[in-house]
Amino acid sequence: METFDYSAFDRTGNRLTGSVAASTAREARDILRSRDLTPVDLKQVKAKAAKTANFGRKVSHKDLTQGTRQLAILIEAATPVEEALKVVALQFEKSPMRSILMDVRSRVLEGSRLSDALRAHPRTFSKLYTAMVSSGEASGQLAAVLDRQAIDLEAAQQVRNKIIAAIAYPVVLSFVALLVMVFLMVFLVPKIVVQFESLGQELPGLTKFVIALSDGVIKYGIFMLIGILALIFIIRQSLKNETVQLRWHGFLLKIPIIGKLIRSVNAARFARTISGLIDSGTPALASMEAALHTLRNAVMRKAVSEAAIKVREGSPISSSLRQTDAFPPLVVQMVAGGEASGDIGKMFSKSADYLEGEFESVTSIFLSLLNPLIIIMLSIVVLLIILAMYMPMLEMVQL
Repeated sequence: METFDYSAFDRTGNRLTGSVAASTAREARDILRSRDLTPVDLKQVKAKAAKTANFGRKVSHKDLTQGTRQLAILIEAATPVEEALKVVALQFEKSPMRSILMDVRSRVLEGSRLSDALRAHPRTFSKLYTAMVSSGEASGQLAAVLDRQAIDLEAAQQVRNKIIAAIAYPVVLSFVALLVMVFLMVFLVPKIVVQFESLGQELPGLTKFVIALSDGVIKYGIFMLIGILALIFIIRQSLKNETVQLRWHGFLLKIPIIGKLIRSVNAARFARTISGLIDSGTPALASMEAALHTLRNAVMRKAVSEAAIKVREGSPISSSLRQTDAFPPLVVQMVAGGEASGDIGKMFSKSADYLEGEFESVTSIFLSLLNPLIIIMLSIVVLLIILAMYMPMLEMVQL
């Protein structure tokens, strides 16, 4: 089945445009004539294959947000889904978003639901994204859900920017510190060692240690680097195992400050998403199961999955979340208040605001401790290296 864009006149002489699904151009014209339309222009839409869309360039977060926002506006204006997809796709000239949306449109014209058509492109549309679209189709609130999804994408980008801003300075500082130490070990220490060898005197213990360390970096540095890269690769592959991933994520949650940051970010994303779904008319249980995909921490994801089973059995959301021990007590209490007042979506939204504020607070404290600590450690290391090089000279002067 192919897709054809057409331009035709109706009985009153009005010019209409649209799309029709047919096996051939001839069949498309027959379909238009059966609708009392006289076709004047007919073009086949050649969408790229799903393989090209799935394995080509990755769609940027910005393009995904923009496309979602425009799609929500057009559907809100009562534009048919297939026509809205076409209009939005044409807005992207060089982005792979264009071919992906055209492929989605072709699938919709062939009879697929929008959510099912989006699932054909998992690299672009996440499980959460398609789950939210599916819930919007089921509740008749597709435009509202897409608008909410655009808001969530923008909020997620803001959180991502905050995280990047939070770790950028410590990472750069650590990298510079590593470069300084390598430079001292590879270039400075060997030149000074030559002078010590000509003296023929007994060297202090600290000096011997630094020289040995320098020799090790020069001789085995490349092997150390390969070993570190291999270790990173092994760890990444191991984390694909569910059991290993659960243990590692559980360990991360127990680390002071870092664990609190991870918990706050995940819980805020979950609360923000479930709030939007409930406000869009999606049932609480379906919202909970859809929002589950926002959790990046495997321990929290498993806990909420178990809580969803309890909710399905009739337990309140607040008590189910309380038993997981994955969310801060204040959040659970706010959700309980929302259940009592009948406005659980609003309470989830307030919980997200609280968690995001807590994230910023903890991040600020963490950075205020980490940055000076890195500077102090770098200063101590450089001082020890310099001291190790000058101690033999000082002893020689004393003699």
